[in-house]
Amino acid sequence: MESLSFYENQFIKADSLISEGNSADAKELLEEILSQYPDFGKAHNHLGWIYYNKLSDYEKGIYHYKLAMKFDPKYAAPYLNYTYLLIDIGRYAEAKQHIDFTLSNLENADNSSYNSELARMAEYEGQYRASYNYYKEAKKNALNPNFIENMNTNMKRVKDKMSIFEKLKLKLK
Repeated sequence: MESLSFYENQFIKADSLISEGNSADAKELLEEILSQYPDFGKAHNHLGWIYYNKLSDYEKGIYHYKLAMKFDPKYAAPYLNYTYLLIDIGRYAEAKQHIDFTLSNLENADNSSYNSELARMAEYEGQYRASYNYYKEAKKNALNPNFIENMNTNMKRVKDKMSIFEKLKLKLK
């Protein structure tokens, strides 16, 4: 049996394959890693990402994200990826609970990204003032100029959807 460091190197190769758009070979490599080290959380995250984003197999994506969080609880990526998946399949109540849990328990949680996701859910639910405020909060702690510009665009879009009364309430706040 190969050592863990061999499989860590294999994981890095799988990560590069995903970045290059070669998800099929990455999937095979990740499955090989997990056959030897079933508790390798980062490999579960990446496999979850492939199932979710490339194969649209949401249940397998959820399964692997949950294992990634279980086996590597300080690794931030599966928490956010799981959030994206839950929102994309319309499981908002679960997503909100997951976000609350993550923000309360994960030291390195990206508050800006989670506020952006809360805003996205609020917008989908027609809660435009709440959405606007979440986007504004997401922007407040962000450092990436593209993310900040995206939040500005989102805030404008949501404001355009508001009734005149909602807009007035924003100004009076």
